[in-house]
Amino acid sequence: MKKLLLTLLSIMPLLPAMAAETTNNVAPWGWAVCSDEAGTAYTLSGGCFTDATKKTLTALGSGQDDDAQIKQAIAQNDIIILDGSNGEFILNEYIKVSAKNKTIIGINNARLRTKFYLTPDDIAYLKSKNLDQYSSTEQLHNVTLHDGKTFESVDERAYYTMQAVEELQYQKTGAYSLPNKSGIFSIESGSENIIIRNLSLIGPGAVDIDGSDLITNMGTHVWIDHCTFQDSQDGALDSKRCDWATYTYNYFYYTDRSYSHAYTCGCGWANGEMTLHLTFASNIWGEGCMRRLPQCGDCYVHLVNNYHNCPGNSECMAINDNCKALVENNYAAAGVNKPLTGSGSGRNITVRDNSFSATSIGSEVTVPYSYAKIANADVPTTLTGTEGAGAKLGNDADYILSTIPTGTRAETVYVIVKNDAHIGGSITEVGGITVSFDPSVTDWKSGGSGSSATTTDGVDLSGYYTYSENNNGAPINIQTTQAGTLTIFLGGDINNTKTVYMTEGENGLTGKVLTTNAEIASGSKPATTIKVWDGLVYTLEANKTYQFKITSTKWRLAAIRYIQGTTGIQNVKKGVINDNTIYDLQGRRVTNATKGVYIINGKKVVIK
Repeated sequence: MKKLLLTLLSIMPLLPAMAAETTNNVAPWGWAVCSDEAGTAYTLSGGCFTDATKKTLTALGSGQDDDAQIKQAIAQNDIIILDGSNGEFILNEYIKVSAKNKTIIGINNARLRTKFYLTPDDIAYLKSKNLDQYSSTEQLHNVTLHDGKTFESVDERAYYTMQAVEELQYQKTGAYSLPNKSGIFSIESGSENIIIRNLSLIGPGAVDIDGSDLITNMGTHVWIDHCTFQDSQDGALDSKRCDWATYTYNYFYYTDRSYSHAYTCGCGWANGEMTLHLTFASNIWGEGCMRRLPQCGDCYVHLVNNYHNCPGNSECMAINDNCKALVENNYAAAGVNKPLTGSGSGRNITVRDNSFSATSIGSEVTVPYSYAKIANADVPTTLTGTEGAGAKLGNDADYILSTIPTGTRAETVYVIVKNDAHIGGSITEVGGITVSFDPSVTDWKSGGSGSSATTTDGVDLSGYYTYSENNNGAPINIQTTQAGTLTIFLGGDINNTKTVYMTEGENGLTGKVLTTNAEIASGSKPATTIKVWDGLVYTLEANKTYQFKITSTKWRLAAIRYIQGTTGIQNVKKGVINDNTIYDLQGRRVTNATKGVYIINGKKVVIK
């Protein structure tokens, strides 16, 4: 039923804006809501759970940096609302988003601006250096900048531009430095289920110093919608070893604050592996955009209903090595150069119904998801209209959130078994934590014989537990990226004469001991005794390091479980969400349904 719901939610996104006032407030769709090339549905909720935590921020003002408060809000909440009513949010450097299940939206003309920017005097100085004389393809080898940074290989123009910018910084600060962290968000590897909407992102101006993007995407299942990207230092929205992403109704442009390298959307660079599945739909590339609109390599990409209005550019959509591309119903304005270009091997490009002429290459390319599209001639009017491309969704947070499907709160269960590769190592971060075992402990052994083993709240761990002998506690280290509830299930008898420790820095935390309902009801086991299959429950904060251990020469571990954002243990959730939330066929939540067709619990329902 989830697949049915997502298909219905994603079928409407590309109808003309003039059809209805709310048409462009679409639900997530495209490759972002797929989990494989067959189109198996993925619920992209951005952490919009039924019990989602929200935080609304305004800028601190008076020239203060807003980095810390935004980082804290992202770490501690599911939905972050940036309210522009107190002016621009100022960032000293880009914010790393290393998390799962996050939605970041803007209201009241929310603008995030980099603290560093190129002044007219800076640009005049750069022009005086005649940097255009240097090649952007010829390489220099084993060279060093003023600040001591060395390069085995770097193109000439970038190297001499970096030298010139360091000289500018020396004149201003007395130290040679590169302000190359002047971006807004970096969605880090391992991040998943991320939504960013209705924000204006203002960079320092384009300059070729190996700098930061306004948004770098290295996550999975990411939807970026209705954002304005202005004057990015390097890329505006670069996709680097990410996957399953959709970019819709965004507006990219540059002003006279930019100097060079107005290269907007680079995608791929995956060393010949086709690992990126990307949808670009209904975006505008406007004034000052020169290249990478987008440029793709090692991608499976869908480009539909985009508007290139950047006369005098170098080239627009570039499809290079090892790509599959479906390019349809796009519009290029007069004076735009090379609307569709590219080169390399392993290319399959299907071209149809664009405003410009281009030829298909190789096998036909299709996409597995449902979508609608408009005629290329209608693209400029649609994308420049009400709720067209850019941060145009208004000031109502509930409205901006209204078409995002409600998801289930993520839960991770780590089951540790004999000879598990994680013993003596670490478990890759999934669901908000990384678990690592003391590498000096090597005597983890198998326990259990496959008999029934149901934990306090119904998790079946039959036959899965281990123990360690003569290890003086065998500590487990836990690092969190998101707040949540940790439960450590014990796989063997540990009586109440032994002490359980959970520590964070200098501060010890007290574990809550749970017992089986049957034992509590019968009175056969006091709640203070720790026995097999019990769970020790802890509420952990985001971005902390904890250590768990038991004072014993032997203790047994069944599993480690983590539930993001919760304050107490929850039952295992399986299957479809049955919360009776009502959606119309455009994916908008409905409070009071009248006559018509709606989606309730994943089913189409007719109300008469």
